Amino acid sequence: MARKRRQSELPGAAELYERLLAEQGGVCAICGNPPKTRRLHVDHDHKTGRVRGLLCYRCNRLLASYVTAPLLVHALAYLGAHERLAERESAA
Repeated sequence: MARKRRQSELPGAAELYERLLAEQGGVCAICGNPPKTRRLHVDHDHKTGRVRGLLCYRCNRLLASYVTAPLLVHALAYLGAHERLAERESAA
């Protein structure tokens, strides 16, 4: 069984990485932190294969292949509701 090629092994990958790194100012597209010990990961849409940007290890792990924009919207609403509840409880 042939192994799947990593994004970095594809033709033009080095140029793509350098271009994205410059466009993002050398930081992760989500958290804005520069890479510490590892290079930023080339993030891509698992359905289309289209490259979205460069992410740090932590943010890349956060966006598992099943995470979608609607899921994140629901998660944001869920977390926001619980944060507001905690704020009201601590103010009382």
